[in-house]
Amino acid sequence: MKVRLLKDNWTLTVLGDNVYHIPETPIETTVPSTVYETLLKKKLMPDPFYRDNELDATKLMENEFLYETAFTIDEEERSADRIFLHFDGIDTIADLYLNDKKIGSAENMNRVWEYDITSLVKEDAADTVYQLKVLLHSPIRYAAMEDQKCPVGAASDAMPGFPHIRKAACMYGWDWGPRLPDAGLFRCVSLVSVKTARMAQVMIAQKHHIIGKTVHGNVVDAVRLTADAEIEWMPDIAKKKAKIVMTVVTPNGTDCQRAESNWIDQETESAPSACLTGLTCALRSNHVKASLLVENPKLWWPNGYGEQNLYQVKVELVTEEVKDIQQPLKVHVLDVWEKKIGLRTITVNTDLMEDEVYDSHMVGQKDDVDDGRNMLLSEGDRMVAIVDKSEKKVKGRNFAYEVNGLQIFAMGADYIPEDNILTRQNRARTDLLLLSAQESHFNTLRVWGGGYFLDDFFYDICDERGLLIWHDFMFACASYELSNHFEENVSIEIRQNVRRLRSHASIALWCGNNELETQYENLSWPQTRKQYYDYIRLYEYLIPKLVKEEDPEKFYWPSSPSSGGNFENSNAENIGDTHYWGVWHGNESFTAYRSHHYRFLSEFGFQSFPALQTVKRFTAEGDRNIFSRVMEMHQRNTAANGKILNYISQTYLYPKNFDELLYVSQLLQADAIRYGVEHFRRFRGTCMGAVVWQLNDIWPVASWASVDYYGNWKALQYAEKKMFAPVLLSCEEHGEIDQKPFVNTLPHPIDVSADLHVANETGETVQGTVKWSLRRPDSSVVRAGSFEVMAPPFGGTWLPHLDFNDQDPLTVHLSYELEVAGEIVSSGSTLFCAPKHYHFADPKLEVSVDKTTVTVTAKNFAKAVSVETKEGVLRLDDNFVDMEAGTKIFHILPSRDFTASQTGVSGAFRVRSVYETFE
Repeated sequence: MKVRLLKDNWTLTVLGDNVYHIPETPIETTVPSTVYETLLKKKLMPDPFYRDNELDATKLMENEFLYETAFTIDEEERSADRIFLHFDGIDTIADLYLNDKKIGSAENMNRVWEYDITSLVKEDAADTVYQLKVLLHSPIRYAAMEDQKCPVGAASDAMPGFPHIRKAACMYGWDWGPRLPDAGLFRCVSLVSVKTARMAQVMIAQKHHIIGKTVHGNVVDAVRLTADAEIEWMPDIAKKKAKIVMTVVTPNGTDCQRAESNWIDQETESAPSACLTGLTCALRSNHVKASLLVENPKLWWPNGYGEQNLYQVKVELVTEEVKDIQQPLKVHVLDVWEKKIGLRTITVNTDLMEDEVYDSHMVGQKDDVDDGRNMLLSEGDRMVAIVDKSEKKVKGRNFAYEVNGLQIFAMGADYIPEDNILTRQNRARTDLLLLSAQESHFNTLRVWGGGYFLDDFFYDICDERGLLIWHDFMFACASYELSNHFEENVSIEIRQNVRRLRSHASIALWCGNNELETQYENLSWPQTRKQYYDYIRLYEYLIPKLVKEEDPEKFYWPSSPSSGGNFENSNAENIGDTHYWGVWHGNESFTAYRSHHYRFLSEFGFQSFPALQTVKRFTAEGDRNIFSRVMEMHQRNTAANGKILNYISQTYLYPKNFDELLYVSQLLQADAIRYGVEHFRRFRGTCMGAVVWQLNDIWPVASWASVDYYGNWKALQYAEKKMFAPVLLSCEEHGEIDQKPFVNTLPHPIDVSADLHVANETGETVQGTVKWSLRRPDSSVVRAGSFEVMAPPFGGTWLPHLDFNDQDPLTVHLSYELEVAGEIVSSGSTLFCAPKHYHFADPKLEVSVDKTTVTVTAKNFAKAVSVETKEGVLRLDDNFVDMEAGTKIFHILPSRDFTASQTGVSGAFRVRSVYETFE
């Protein structure tokens, strides 16, 4: 099989009058590309991310666009049995023409589209030039037109009608993203010529021979690998035999094993092809298998639990060809499939926990009431429970990733597309982002269902960096009505992508959708009874059936959040996964986390503004007020700027300027998430996952991201590096913040105390010393002590209660650290009141820089010390840290700017803390 990329000599034409007055003349471009990308490169439109330029860029998508190229077909390609035009990604509604003859249409950016052109070109002269045209229709007009025919409910932040088009939902806008529904040929276009047969798909099955189990997981002495290849025969070929040859190379590249299947021909047990590339020609297919045993396997583990060993697997489809009647048959390679795989087992453990013993520190949790026999009904803005008292309390179920027999605590974040202009996303940029995740001890990413199925390199990097993927299918915050055509379209989409991605070690589970079950429970989106019933058919019958057929070893979950489906209390605490938004959307205090003990949080978050150097890139000087028109354009969550100010009012003194306000918002975000993660890690076994909304941004914006669009680590990302560390010392403090947050309430006694906890997410017992000191604002010690601690593997331990009721909560703070084998492995500090009421002394911060080190000196206690530069993306080994009086050294790391527009540290260094934020 020969694959020739058609990447050069393309033109793009904007058809008709348009908002930028671009003439209707061809513009040179390449493929892959998009409309926005091409026009930006040619300086025919302004940056849609700058100020409010988005508004005009959105209008451009009311137009249609024409991609054109010309190509010839060489002698080798003409000698093939079949010639195809192959499109890896068309965004999205398109008609395709070859020499002005329509060869087909496309309507799904998540599918591969392929068109058989053999009959159109086979008899032509060798020097024939073929004109290929791809007409892209307006994604805005299409969605609006389809919604007129069949109204569906959907998230109000996005443009109406987006559920009708199989295009990334967030391209139409979200509560963190702009409305920029780009169009284009965003992945490769190729000419594919096939002789005899090709492999339509290859599935690698693993069977682990488990001989024992330790605290570290399964002991495996061998893994049986079986390659199952579907051979797709070209029509009208002479009778030929074919087989597959599988080669497996060890991670270090030193050893190689080989296995072959039996020979098979196109008349043996063949059936109509299940090829999913949109072909109409009559292909036949059958399956062949080759198997081998890998002894003493090197297993693949998530980040923090072991090595990410990857075996190279190659499957070749070969045939025997007679070259000369006097010569023996010669083997000829028809097709090759090659991937790196990890040897591992993975599922989600959902065992019933009938005899669960709750930690005595767990307080405030309410019972789940919907066990399937009861009902939760929507009544206006309320949910009404119809409860049989004898069945009130639902028994708990575990919800934990189980990798190689070991249940792990999932730690990480939700991932969204990295850019509205998809072709800007490349391996180098994604690797920088996922390196940040790995460095911050993430072991999990959740690929959110409002984006698109990502390029192969994204999953390759996750394999290499040990990042497990919770993968939503691409349905989010909307209702979808099934027709025969829509069902066929999404079925092919799902089959294609599961087949493409199932061999990746990082794929942990497939999930039906984002938040639809919860929103259908509340009757948020369905416009008709049919749409309500279609939900069950799509996510609880059709998709799980497809997953079972295409990736039988993987766990399927119907929705996020869910308790297992069927609209049974989908956001329950004691079963399944949960999206908790009481903190942020519900305006609850950070300590509200302590009343919940969820099994697995797949979403919870808190917003902040990006750093000033990021804001400068999308604003003019006069825009730099959070309530300016431009700043509000770059804040897509309605009224969120006011919400940030509300939380600031509860926590900090009013910042003295715009820059300090941005900084304080990041401190809020880091503290909000820290309260949650530390709390849930203290109850490992009850809770087994804390996945934060969200890791990254799609454009420069105020959002829930911990890494902004340009690559700046916000305070949250630095905090996650500590809170996701394998060994964590944390503090559950008690004082004004949880008992008297408002000073004007009636005076009453409060408990001033602390409970320290060590969480151990390693397979070894952690033995060390916890040292604590109660200090004044000048860092002088009021009281101090230490505890010897022993935390069991994959467990945790509470330390003796610390009572400080004889102290003024406004004038003391607690510092603590865990020392193991002479090294401090975890540390922190806590106040017993809101920072706005603490009696800070001026820390008189000083900063000096010597090549790659930054030294900060403080005269008094300083909270959230941050080292920054005025421009550029500065990455340090640590930042936003609490400092006692003394000196701390930070190390400058290589630049992590995603955009390459500013690749180095620039501008004068500066340092600040909470004390400097107010007058």
